[in-house]
Amino acid sequence: MKAVKNTLRADLESYVGGCVKHGISYKDALVQMDMEYIMQVLAQTRYNISKSADMLGINRNTLSKKIGEFTKFERFRNHQKIHNGR
Repeated sequence: MKAVKNTLRADLESYVGGCVKHGISYKDALVQMDMEYIMQVLAQTRYNISKSADMLGINRNTLSKKIGEFTKFERFRNHQKIHNGR
């Protein structure tokens, strides 16, 4: 588990360093991180909102609201199309 934590920390430091280097705002970096995490969980549960919300430890309505906010991002829309078969 310690090796996983060290790898995760290194990956996160790399991500943050890249955001800083490229002038990505704090808010935009958080949105991207949030969106990526949620996309991964949604894919794992085959877009089952209830299961995803449970895994994320958030309310189902909160997850639905976040998904609504994410749909303005092209990357999220493409991810959703792939996993929904559309």
